Amino acid sequence: DMEFLLDENVLGLDRYLDVFELKYRRIGDKNCPPLKSSDSEVAKFADKENLVVVTNDDNLKKQCELFGVKYVFSDLTDFARKIKTYAESH
Repeated sequence: DMEFLLDENVLGLDRYLDVFELKYRRIGDKNCPPLKSSDSEVAKFADKENLVVVTNDDNLKKQCELFGVKYVFSDLTDFARKIKTYAESH
């Protein structure tokens, strides 16, 4: 079963993941790295626990790449592309 680790900068996603019944943990949860943990600590934890990191932090993305950790990355440029695509299609 796939399980995700929500970085602290995307903690609001949990309410949406609940709708889709996806399994996740959050930075700051019990038995997870505490809030303000370093990116390498988060990546190492995700690697050890076989979690897919969800983040919009470019530095955490790089740490995941360094440690071979799976991740889902989205930032404001992704959001801007979606808005542009929507505008062009309507």
